Amino acid sequence: MINENKIPIISKKNEISILILYWLSYVFFDYLSIGFMRVDSGKSFFDKTELFTITMYIVQLITIFGIYFIISPKFLKNINWKSIVFALISSFTLFIVSRYLLEQVITNILFNKVNYFEGTTIGFYIYDNLHYGSFIVFSSLFLWTIIHLIKTLQQNNFIEQEKKEAEIKFLKAQINPHFLFNTLNNIYSLVSTNSAHSLKAIENLSSIMRFTAYETNKDKVEIKKEIDYINQYLALEQIRFGDKFFIEKQFEIENNSTLIHPYIISPFVENAIKHGVVKDAENPIKIRIKTNDNFLEICVENKINPHQKDKENGIGLTNLKRRLNHYFGNQYQFEIKNNYETFTIYLKFPLNA
Repeated sequence: MINENKIPIISKKNEISILILYWLSYVFFDYLSIGFMRVDSGKSFFDKTELFTITMYIVQLITIFGIYFIISPKFLKNINWKSIVFALISSFTLFIVSRYLLEQVITNILFNKVNYFEGTTIGFYIYDNLHYGSFIVFSSLFLWTIIHLIKTLQQNNFIEQEKKEAEIKFLKAQINPHFLFNTLNNIYSLVSTNSAHSLKAIENLSSIMRFTAYETNKDKVEIKKEIDYINQYLALEQIRFGDKFFIEKQFEIENNSTLIHPYIISPFVENAIKHGVVKDAENPIKIRIKTNDNFLEICVENKINPHQKDKENGIGLTNLKRRLNHYFGNQYQFEIKNNYETFTIYLKFPLNA
């Protein structure tokens, strides 16, 4: 089902309304001009409108719709000099032929009146109508160009938004298996070495998977839920490593109800645990998260594990970087420092972006 909020604003119905409004505006101002000329000549402003003034309005309406829905789409989709020339020739031809049929044929049949007297040459008729039709032809072509440009921009934005949403869903789908593989390996190791803590590990995993199943499908979640996810993850790793698991946490969260995009913070922690050294008491993994009314800052520092040969290194951070580009454009600060002994990653982003 298509989200109605994403449908381009200028629909076919809107286009027709714009054309009619444009034509009525032209008729209104032309009628005002004719009325003032009547007053100047001593007549009433609301004197009877002449037949061929009415027929001219009808010809202009036909020309506007013909240019907009037939001529312009045919010749101006790919604009070049050749297409412009054909569009102009076709537009003036439409105006001239429509006026001839209406004012020289139909009015003659219905009212026994013609606008151009017998003996008018074809050359003069064409030349005279190039003058009368120039404004309506050029303005109609210009109107189609503007509306077509707006529709094209709307369509491009619509497609781009759809691509971004699809890509973000794909990136989130990548994250879940990545985390699951890590966690199942941890539980496998735990069950094979210390079954006394396996139930607690499974309980932690259940809480974590509940978050991934229900919260990550949302556009934003409360920061408290992501912090709880991180604590559950660390608890699971604590069970795995036992006393040889050294983490320093410093969480300064002003408002636990602050909304953030899910999986913004946790990849930092996952990356540090997976690729860092957790057993060195003198070089613990340091996790610092701080928020205020406007920004969130996170900094994670870990000693690099020289024996880590995981080929999947960095998938979480790679996905995170791409998601940050989608969410914040250039409004965030993302830094990585690697001196081959210590790996530090820092992120600052606006909470109200």
